[in-house]
Amino acid sequence: MQNKNRRFVTTSFLLSILLAVHVIKIQAQPAEIEWLPAIKTAKDQRTLALLHAGPGGFHLLRWQERRTDAAGNLIPGMPLLTVLTPGGERLHDEPLPGFADGALAFRFAFSSDSVLLVVYEAPGDGGQTLYARRLHLNKRKWSAAPVAIFTDPAGKSPAFATAWFSRSADGSHWCCYHTQRLASGAWQLSVAVFDAGFRLVWQRERQLPVPSGPLALRSVFCANNGAVLLHARVFGTGTVPPVAFSVEPPGAYGSDGRPPYRRYDLEDELPAYSDALFLLSKDDMEISAFYPKIGKKFTPSFELAESGGAQVFCAGFSSDENNTAAEGYFVYAIDLKTRKGDMLQNAPLPGPVRKLFMSEKAAAKKAPVDGLRLRGLYWAADGKAWMLAERENFAQHPGQIKEAALFRLDSTFRITSARKIEKYQNLPAGDAQNFASVAACAAPKGAWWLLWNQGSWPDTKLMLTECRPSGNPEDFQLALSSRTNVTLLPQTLLRQDNKWYFVGESEYHERIRIGVLKSK
Repeated sequence: MQNKNRRFVTTSFLLSILLAVHVIKIQAQPAEIEWLPAIKTAKDQRTLALLHAGPGGFHLLRWQERRTDAAGNLIPGMPLLTVLTPGGERLHDEPLPGFADGALAFRFAFSSDSVLLVVYEAPGDGGQTLYARRLHLNKRKWSAAPVAIFTDPAGKSPAFATAWFSRSADGSHWCCYHTQRLASGAWQLSVAVFDAGFRLVWQRERQLPVPSGPLALRSVFCANNGAVLLHARVFGTGTVPPVAFSVEPPGAYGSDGRPPYRRYDLEDELPAYSDALFLLSKDDMEISAFYPKIGKKFTPSFELAESGGAQVFCAGFSSDENNTAAEGYFVYAIDLKTRKGDMLQNAPLPGPVRKLFMSEKAAAKKAPVDGLRLRGLYWAADGKAWMLAERENFAQHPGQIKEAALFRLDSTFRITSARKIEKYQNLPAGDAQNFASVAACAAPKGAWWLLWNQGSWPDTKLMLTECRPSGNPEDFQLALSSRTNVTLLPQTLLRQDNKWYFVGESEYHERIRIGVLKSK
């Protein structure tokens, strides 16, 4: 009897220890997630963006795919405005006002707390022209007559049918831009910059300086002071560069105008190239050109960021082998006041970075890291920068994201440590609805959180990885898609006060729900 009691006590004691460890692990989790009620949606609809989130409710921009009615007539695709209550219940879910009959070609939209600026294509002077209208989100009513996005010096509307947008890091400015190749072969850039209330601040139409070879336009960046930087790549003479932008709607983009996943479509066998940056601003009539001297034949990644002040930082990976490998990294800064550029860091990838992705032997030989792409340069609360990188695998179709990592930088922008996110997803990439890529959140005390999806639907797990200034990353499982019936859409992440909001959507788009990530 005593032995049985002893065994019972021992078993109970072990169970209590295991339970205590489990409880401690839960308590150690740095954040918690709350899911609002799931909402049923049509399978031919999908979520493009979370426009607004907070105590007043939620506004989602969604897209209705083209379909046929009962008579076999084609119904064009159209944007939808979905309004949810603060509790996540459906309040309004209808075509964006004015787009129900398909008469207007929707291009894109972005929003502030109360106003949605919609850009669309409609007949204008001499052809299809881009117009913008301001929609009060709470009233769902247009505030004024349409305004042409771009006009010539005489005030007439050029026939532009393509454009895209970029938002400044602090949300104070937005820019719409259009690029056009002239008959001479040169490129012309048209820019319209708006303030936070979507009032036009300035616009400019300028021809880019003629480079030494053909240009491929890559991205446009809006700075906090309203200046605009265009990044382009210069190829060897006689080369036909790839298509610059893909701007056909509908695209799933973040609130800053950037896609959550961007694969550069340059081929390995293309000749060596250099990078170019062109700066336009309200106070300077002419374009300033910058050509960073990176010293390598290829730059597989090139991203722009701003931490505050009057500097825009350009960061990326470089290689002498091809456009899919990374051998070195660089950080280049442009002072918007003095209009001068300066290389802050340009060095080989350090050993800790190589060891994350290859064997000790290969790392010692300083072999390049295949498929490594920079996703962004971010600043933590302590003022130090992090690089977020993903490793791609496009040997198969569709391509996949294999791994992710964070690189910690010091005050000289030197990589001092590298942290790999373990068990990262191996999912198809390209369309945000494939649930690929990762969402990054600035965490307290100089750390970073990453939200990502692990596994395949319907067994996808929503994971949170915490990376601190020191120590190894920690992974926490927040939710199972088999229980929530949705999976994170990374491009929808928005911050309001001390909470992060995002949209979860099922694989076949038949349901959505709002997720709330809260700091503990």
